[in-house]
Amino acid sequence: MLIACAMIGAVGLTVVTAAIGQPLDWAMRGVTPAGVLLIAVVLMDLGAAHRDRLLLPLSGLLCVLSIVFLTRIDPSLAAHQLIVTVIGVFLMVALYFLMEDIRSLARFKYLAGLSAIALLAATMLWGKEINGARLWLSIPPLVTLQSMEVAKILMAIFLAGYVADYRHILRRNSRGRGSIQAPSLRALAPLLLIVIFCLAIFVGQRDLGTAILFFGLFVIMFYLATGQPAYAIEAVVLFAVGLALVYQLFPIASVRVSSWLNPWADPTGIGYQPLQALFCLSEGGIFGVGLGYLSVAKLPAAATDLILAVIGQDLGLIGSLGVVIIYALISVRGYSLAWQATDRFASLLAVALATVFALQTLIIMGGLLRLIPLTSLATPFLSYGGTSIIINFLAIGLLLMVSRDCVPQPEKAR
Repeated sequence: MLIACAMIGAVGLTVVTAAIGQPLDWAMRGVTPAGVLLIAVVLMDLGAAHRDRLLLPLSGLLCVLSIVFLTRIDPSLAAHQLIVTVIGVFLMVALYFLMEDIRSLARFKYLAGLSAIALLAATMLWGKEINGARLWLSIPPLVTLQSMEVAKILMAIFLAGYVADYRHILRRNSRGRGSIQAPSLRALAPLLLIVIFCLAIFVGQRDLGTAILFFGLFVIMFYLATGQPAYAIEAVVLFAVGLALVYQLFPIASVRVSSWLNPWADPTGIGYQPLQALFCLSEGGIFGVGLGYLSVAKLPAAATDLILAVIGQDLGLIGSLGVVIIYALISVRGYSLAWQATDRFASLLAVALATVFALQTLIIMGGLLRLIPLTSLATPFLSYGGTSIIINFLAIGLLLMVSRDCVPQPEKAR
């Protein structure tokens, strides 16, 4: 599968370099992500051959597509993305060998949760604002990281450990009869804290996507802990009421909602980005215009927020659905590992990581299609950005360790 990924990258970059008039030897760049992952596979096999065999090829295919489309947008960005991809794979392999048992991570759940909150708070106070969203935190002298990417993994670790330890208490804190029980007043307190925390992210970082991502993760994990849909229903109602209040009290929220509901009201201002994304998708049609044959110079943040719009233009609806299927397979594989895991913490961690991956992708796609306001989240493995690539590879590494340590090895046929 990794060799097939390398072939796809080589062919794709050959077409792109021919279209944009660059040297054909650049096509070898498309082989690099798959080649590095192939080396990682060999190294991991030296340690433990029993692990999931689908996650790395699927992630590698997304990385290959990223290099192809970043070369089409800006070759210098593709060169930097290659370097970050190599670093991300190296760190994933290092984590795989350094952590002997994924279950030991449960001991650090509170440290992970407090670190996530501290990181998000620091970004709200001192973060760097780009395109109206405050998602980046600069650490002198040279490092700038997207704090949400780091915080999502830390929060997944915290929630997995917390729910694994206190699920019985959460289940007892309910009232009523029948299969659907409403949370008690004691159980409503965490829901209120969750809603307030997510709304604070929206106001402080000025990005609805990040707030929805964390809110969705919290709700799903609490639902798994209790098995009661009332938790999810009441949390959604509280969150919707909170968003309505934020819309009335904070101008930045009303501006973003207005640009979402009616981008034509200011097509050269706040409505410019979502409209250009729709134009790209429209030009792509069913089968696309071909790799690199139409300019995306007018598309803001083509390499980051809207790289899926570039894919839609070049590969059309068919190519876009192919990318969606890749993301769906990674998410389903994560949930499958959670189902098979014999340890409760490892199972919940796999659920949390798969949920983060799925929700982040859905939020980006929803913004692109104007189902929700457009966000500044990075598309996993596709968007340009060092923090996103490295953190997503570490998340894949954690899922691989779940499959290594907590999924029973099938008996070999005699």
